[in-house]
Amino acid sequence: MERPSLEHRVEILEQKVEALQDLPPRIAAVEAQIVQLRAEMTSGFSALSYAVNRMHTEIMGRFESIDRRFEAVDKRFDRVDKRLDAMDARFDAMDARFDAMDARFDAMDARFDAMDRRFDAMDRRFDAQDVEIAAIKRRIV
Repeated sequence: MERPSLEHRVEILEQKVEALQDLPPRIAAVEAQIVQLRAEMTSGFSALSYAVNRMHTEIMGRFESIDRRFEAVDKRFDRVDKRLDAMDARFDAMDARFDAMDARFDAMDARFDAMDRRFDAMDRRFDAQDVEIAAIKRRIV
């Protein structure tokens, strides 16, 4: 392969140097754009941070409000539970009284059953007496 001549090599070198001479202004423009982007991003992040902090504060306030409302509801339920417990105690007392009355009625039923048996026995004796009286009447007449 043939080596390029010195003149040709110098021309290539001059072209590269000319291209490199345009580079500093372009680098400066890119640097300026980077500085501007950094400033815009810092501003944007600051605004975003402020908005996030404001939303956090608002959400925490709402949660605290909800917590207070739940506490009020819990207190209401506690009062209702106490009232229901008192009612349960009253119903238990009434149940005990009804059980005692049932026992008394069962005792009365047993006594009435015994009286019914005695009356049935008396009816049988009276029926037997009626038969004897009828027999005596027949003999007399």
